[in-house]
Amino acid sequence: MVTEGESSAGGQPHDALFRLVFGDPDNAGSELRSVLPPDLIAHIDLDGLVLQEGTFIDDALRHSQTDVLFATTVHGRDAYLYVLIEHQSTPDRLMALRMLGYQLRIWERHLAQPEQRSRTRPLPLIIPVVIYQGRRQWIAPTDLADLIDVDQDLVGAASDLVPRFTYLLDDLTVVDDEALRARPLTATARITFVSFVHAPDDSDVTRWLSDWADDLAAIDYERLVAIFNYLVRVSVTPVENVVRFAGTVGAEAREAAMTTADQLIAQGRAEGEARGEARGQARLLMRMLTSKFGELDPDVRARVAHATAEEIGVWSDRLVQGAVSIEEIVGPQ
Repeated sequence: MVTEGESSAGGQPHDALFRLVFGDPDNAGSELRSVLPPDLIAHIDLDGLVLQEGTFIDDALRHSQTDVLFATTVHGRDAYLYVLIEHQSTPDRLMALRMLGYQLRIWERHLAQPEQRSRTRPLPLIIPVVIYQGRRQWIAPTDLADLIDVDQDLVGAASDLVPRFTYLLDDLTVVDDEALRARPLTATARITFVSFVHAPDDSDVTRWLSDWADDLAAIDYERLVAIFNYLVRVSVTPVENVVRFAGTVGAEAREAAMTTADQLIAQGRAEGEARGEARGQARLLMRMLTSKFGELDPDVRARVAHATAEEIGVWSDRLVQGAVSIEEIVGPQ
């Protein structure tokens, strides 16, 4: 399974959420049930998926790709399901070649296992799926043969020499919200896909999150934290908006959103401590205050800029706890 995302959002947020969600056999299996042909699904042991260690991605591409591999059986025979996320906003014309390269590495590692060295059994089947979430509809070849430069007059004569390798494509640019609701996805997988599609650079993710409140309410705390963290990192939504919305979903969702807010504040504190001062915390707090209250008075900006780390910590806590005015946060001027 390959997911291609927004490069503008940065690889790390996508990586962290994708690995947490789709490294879980239940979530990965629900996506495979959504996209694989039913006659193939009937023979795959999706209830017996076993996550494998390691990565098969080129070093130069690891800033933009993350992969997950599952072992299983197909019709009783050993097989693998390959899951990869790629952060590009446009289709990768050479995806078929890259996927073939990764598949060769999987086979090589399979053959290097001690229990396989003395065996003469055939290579296991590998099922690759590409999930694409870019801005343009996928137009890249899904068959390696379409990348081979062969004169049309020689197609017939050279047909046996042209390698064939295909991957399954799930193009999210042509899948609307209604279609996602109809898929047999877990709530966590569905919200992850919705977030990948709608969240990057969005000014207020809570506008569409409200349509998915039932799915959010069904997600466990750890994954809620990861989803909220992703949303505030790739969008420009004020974190307090997410906290406020999460409170309408339920107590656990609100706690997860509060944890996300605390993590953002802690990140700002850590940046400030690394420089031996509170400037990192002050910048983060001023950004959050501006998002909630609009342009800040010069006196307020100066007060925050020259505050101690302890003061900024107290003010940040007041902000995420629902203070409704500047005075409630930093006190009277």
